Amino acid sequence: MKIVSDHGFLDGGEFPPGLNDFGAFMMAMRHLSMAHGLAYEQVNRWDTASAGPLGPARVGIVAVLHYHEPADSLSDADVKATAFNDYLFNEWSLNAVFRGDYDMNADGLVEGNKMLPHLIKGCDWIGVNYYMRRLVKHVSKGGDPRLDYGFAPAEDPSDIGFDTYPEGLRWVLDWAYSRYRRPIYVTENGIADASDSMRKRYLVGHLEAIQRAVELDGVPVRGYYHWSLIDNLEWSSGYRVKFGLCSVDPVSKRRTPKASAAVFRQIAEANRLP
Repeated sequence: MKIVSDHGFLDGGEFPPGLNDFGAFMMAMRHLSMAHGLAYEQVNRWDTASAGPLGPARVGIVAVLHYHEPADSLSDADVKATAFNDYLFNEWSLNAVFRGDYDMNADGLVEGNKMLPHLIKGCDWIGVNYYMRRLVKHVSKGGDPRLDYGFAPAEDPSDIGFDTYPEGLRWVLDWAYSRYRRPIYVTENGIADASDSMRKRYLVGHLEAIQRAVELDGVPVRGYYHWSLIDNLEWSSGYRVKFGLCSVDPVSKRRTPKASAAVFRQIAEANRLP
């Protein structure tokens, strides 16, 4: 949801339709949340017999969740901007799917015509895409005051400036499960690292965070999917951003495992962390 709505309607041109319109962004979030409900209904209506041993399809939703932290914890403005980012980008769409809350002006008050329980259709699991921490700061932009925020530079940046922060994954897993009580899959987690010099640390650190969430916090994490097996066409960044465990020759398409691939293989085969 966030990728389509945020980058298309709020980021001012990164993805089509290239808007910077808060109202359009909220409407896109609303429609995508409603579309999940319609899809959930149809899958459950038609998928009544299993093609395998696991039973009919179970339908979930995937959310891009960030760990937000104020750039200056002593700044009331930074703390307020952080709370708004949490609400808008982590919480809003999941509240719509699970609770029927459609807070279209994002003021945090859900009452009256914002409460639409008839739109709750179901969700069997949550997929968490987690990449980074965001250090949020207040920035006066002279427009919609709700959007008076920006992000401080990363303390441990990837090639594209994402802030590596494994403990943030544990936090979002704890938060999502405590609030919505569904099994969780980590559906994306990885780092843009062309030199492959950070990926082992990133991979092991985030898997350790998942292990703590499962063993210490009781979060039912059912699976982990690393992003990505191969270097890929990465949205509007094209092929210059390298998330893969394997590189790909652009002419022959030959795939060559990087050193980090051996680490992931070792973990998967042994079913334990190094």
